[in-house]
Amino acid sequence: MAELFNSYFCKISEELLKKNRKNIPNFEKQYLKIKESTKTMFLIPVTENEVENVAKGLKNKSSAGIDEISDCVVKQCIIRLKKPLTNIYNASLESGIFPDQLKIAKVIPVDKKGDKKNVQNYRPIALLSVFSKLLEKLVYNRLMGFIEGNGILTEEQYGFRTTKSTETAFADFYSKYTGSY
Repeated sequence: MAELFNSYFCKISEELLKKNRKNIPNFEKQYLKIKESTKTMFLIPVTENEVENVAKGLKNKSSAGIDEISDCVVKQCIIRLKKPLTNIYNASLESGIFPDQLKIAKVIPVDKKGDKKNVQNYRPIALLSVFSKLLEKLVYNRLMGFIEGNGILTEEQYGFRTTKSTETAFADFYSKYTGSY
């Protein structure tokens, strides 16, 4: 059964890539209004307090990745884990290597609707290790700090920004093209 899901999920992803490759526009830099920065990004070392705060900010999910350790467990044990995790994460940042074991996800088929015996009625959900999520968040914080601090993103970039959303995108669009808000 696992092999059936694996084959199906691999097949549909390849088909989607083939189908959408021709639909991806080839934009020039001037159309995207990308701002270049001559500054280099330095990944400052992680502190134990930062690791603890990022861990405490995790959602209280009981689902777990391939290591079978849930967010809840790490949140409860973070006082004991923060020192070794800080050392591991700093070694990763310093070397520029994301540990291979943190790249492995547990893929769970989730029923969309319809006949549960039909593999096409399922979608894959990837469950990452909580330790992978923590490292990703630490890198994300540094990357976004650099991008925001150097004004690299345009004002038209709404996705994945703390002060922007689909609602603000719509409000800005409406205001710009109707002259009112």
